[in-house]
Amino acid sequence: MARRSLPARFRIVKLPSLYVNRNADLTRWWTTRVSGKAAADLAGKLVTFGVTIAAARALPADAFGVVALATTWGWLAGVATDAGWSMFLAREVARQPSRARSLADQVLWRRGRAALGAGTLTALGGVALLEPSVAPGFALIVASQLAAAVLETSMHLFRGLERTDVEARIHAAQRLAAGVLAAGVLVLRPSLGGLGTALLLPPIAALVAARRKAHRLTAGPGASAIAPRLDVAALRTLVWPLGLATIVSALYFRCDVFFVEHWHGPAAVGAYNAAFRLVDAIRLVPAAVLAVAFPSMVRARDAATIRRVALPLTAVGLAAGLGTAFTAPFVMHLAYGAKFDGAIASLRLLGAAVPLFFLNYALTHQVIGWDGQRAYLRVTMGALAVNLVANLALVPTRGGEGAAIATAITEVAVTAGCLMALARRTASTPVAIAPEPAA
Repeated sequence: MARRSLPARFRIVKLPSLYVNRNADLTRWWTTRVSGKAAADLAGKLVTFGVTIAAARALPADAFGVVALATTWGWLAGVATDAGWSMFLAREVARQPSRARSLADQVLWRRGRAALGAGTLTALGGVALLEPSVAPGFALIVASQLAAAVLETSMHLFRGLERTDVEARIHAAQRLAAGVLAAGVLVLRPSLGGLGTALLLPPIAALVAARRKAHRLTAGPGASAIAPRLDVAALRTLVWPLGLATIVSALYFRCDVFFVEHWHGPAAVGAYNAAFRLVDAIRLVPAAVLAVAFPSMVRARDAATIRRVALPLTAVGLAAGLGTAFTAPFVMHLAYGAKFDGAIASLRLLGAAVPLFFLNYALTHQVIGWDGQRAYLRVTMGALAVNLVANLALVPTRGGEGAAIATAITEVAVTAGCLMALARRTASTPVAIAPEPAA
């Protein structure tokens, strides 16, 4: 009987006196993809971190506070206009790769229109509410965040196709280009408008490159099946609950900056945001792991996959959180100088949330992968309620430190909610996965 051949990436490798079995080859492939994605994300985080440091040093404190507000508004607008499309695209492409192009075309058309509308509204709001000298720069920074968010949605097509290597290359090139342009502006002629322009051009160029690469990958025999049109019924049952949950999660994750700004001013926002950026950089590790593991989690029939992903991630997160707490004074002073030493306590407290960040990355992805968008929505609504109460109680008197404590408390609520949702799911009938259409 002829031996059944494996896909190219899982093929048995023959060496002079050694055969590497399928499991070893699969492990090597998985590790390579995770490390490649992590390296690209690390480069991107370092660039973002470098731009943040350069802006903090080159711009006045109030202008840097406007940068913090603009990036937060842009990030929230990007999440809101995503409306669950990114995770939906990755999940459905993982199940039906032959329909990838049709799914991507439908998703990105809706995603782009929503981002354009949000960018226009945010720009008008900035012009109405901010000083005329900073409003254009505010609008450009928000637009750069929205363009990067649309690019992120397009990257989920590659995740569903298990081509995170393509995603890593495009993201790394885009972020490095943004870093070089932003550094040049901040060194030669620091301004909010120049910084916004430097951050806006690279994601637009990367979107064009990603679109061309996606069409090449999804071309050929057996790869042109048409996906069902995303009508109102499909949006109501599949996308909208996930989109609303994504928006709510973004609110509880970063709404603390608005509480800090309200009670303590833009300078306090800048200091807290500087500390949060350091913790945010650590989250690239679970992000890289889940980018590669998500298709397998979508197709999983029991809890074995989530255990294999979540337990090591939590252990790594615990080590990272302890390291953050112990090295906070050195890292803050090295990164930002004495101007932001007041945020050291906030960074230490945020370190307590790092293990939960790692664990919740895995838990929320598994809930979504098992069609738990409504359960995920309930989890995020509960977490937002906990976050608002904690911020209202802690931020007025403790500022950034109170916001950091509220973040840790909120992550505990997310963990509890996801564990309950997964426990109910594993006790029920497995979700049926739609079969591939016949070639």
